[in-house]
Amino acid sequence: MTKFKYVLLLSLVFTFSNLQSQDLTKEERKVQIFTPDEKDNLQMWFHKEIHKMEFSQEELDDYNAVIVYYISKISRLDDLDKHYSKEEFKIELNKLLDKQNIDLQELLTPERYELHTKIYAEFLRSAYKRWGIND
Repeated sequence: MTKFKYVLLLSLVFTFSNLQSQDLTKEERKVQIFTPDEKDNLQMWFHKEIHKMEFSQEELDDYNAVIVYYISKISRLDDLDKHYSKEEFKIELNKLLDKQNIDLQELLTPERYELHTKIYAEFLRSAYKRWGIND
C-alpha cells in the first residue's frame, strides 16, 4: 500500500465528524476528537502495533479495507442529524464493532485477531473518553 493510502487510512481511523448545523459546510461540520498532536502520536503507535502482525502487502490491504470501511461508518454515528442519544449512540457503535469483528475474524488468523483486539481496545478507550461514554 502506498504511503499516501496508509496515511489516509490512519486519518480515517482517528477522525470522527459531528454536524454542527444544517447550514454549515461539510468542512465546518467536522469535529476532531483528537488534537493534531494526539492524532500524530496515535498514528505512529497504531502503525508500530500493526507492524507486529507481520502482514504481507495483500493481507495488510485487506485488513485496512475492513478497518477503513467500519471507521467511516463509525465516524458518522455522532452526526447531529442522527439524533442519537448517548445510549443509542453506544448501541449503534457496538453493532458496527460487532460486524467489524466478524469480518476480521474471517480474515485474520486467531493470533492476529487477538493482537488486533488488543490494539483496537487501546484506541477505543481513548475514543470512548472523548465521546464521554463508558466502554
